[in-house]
Amino acid sequence: MKLTERNDILKIIRIFIIVLSVVSIGCMPIKTNAAKSGNVDSKSVNSSSKPVLALSILPQDYFASRIGGDLVETLVLVGPGQSPHNYEPSPRQMADLAKAHAWILSGTEFEISLRPKIEDLFPNLLLIDGTRGVSFRSMEEHEDEDDDGDRSGIDRHTWLGLEPAKIMAFHIRDALCAADSSNAAIYQENCESLIHDMEKQFESLRNELAPLKGKTVFVYHPAFGYFLDDFDIRQEAVETGGREPTPRQLGVLIGKAKAENVKVIFVQAQFPVESARTAARAAGAELVSLDPLAGDWLANIKVMGEALARSVQTGGNP
Repeated sequence: MKLTERNDILKIIRIFIIVLSVVSIGCMPIKTNAAKSGNVDSKSVNSSSKPVLALSILPQDYFASRIGGDLVETLVLVGPGQSPHNYEPSPRQMADLAKAHAWILSGTEFEISLRPKIEDLFPNLLLIDGTRGVSFRSMEEHEDEDDDGDRSGIDRHTWLGLEPAKIMAFHIRDALCAADSSNAAIYQENCESLIHDMEKQFESLRNELAPLKGKTVFVYHPAFGYFLDDFDIRQEAVETGGREPTPRQLGVLIGKAKAENVKVIFVQAQFPVESARTAARAAGAELVSLDPLAGDWLANIKVMGEALARSVQTGGNP
């Protein structure tokens, strides 16, 4: 065989391998996080007529599942146990984003750096700000005269508050109606049912949390502000802005915890809790874990409310 003929054959083989690889990637199923189980699952996009929504966090998947049901496919970026504060998408997720009709933004930190890349790679992907219309609150910061850091940051944990969560649900509903107008009536009806359940859950917690009105609860990371605002409860954070407290700040916090007879400090799985554990030991308090990123949003709101109510019943945070 001549050398030129051999080279031509090798070129054809290389081209075939490249084409086969592209086709294989295109046939891969989208991985989603199912709201019912809270675990990573995989679903195949069986029909191009189904809207495919990319979602930043698991609570959004709950909203999309309630509104879209079996009519929608979802791709959740930040999975169970991961934190949006330091999340980076995997190559597989980046490939899956090419199949999405829209990406519903949650307002979390990682979106700020990821968004320009997504806009360059997928110019046809519709980006929807799920927090548009939300009245943002400021993130609580430690009062420390030695700390000259930026205290102007907004609190991005909007999905835990009733009104911001409703706004997020409305954006998801509108995105589905735009992508699949033939089922708009179903999306509207399902959204109304979701909103009803949201309002009912918050209303049921108002009596339980009434003893905490105007009081302060102690948390490791200040993620619960929007939720607590609905019940006129303040939060005092061990950590803010992703920074561990200084020895001076920790001492002030322990002093406050002792003065207010704090019996519970709330922590979350996505963050180290050594500082909170130190404060809890010094104040004679216990650590109680909450997860602001739990997949079943409605059940999680109930869990958080009941945990706060128990802290009152056991004599904590009076």
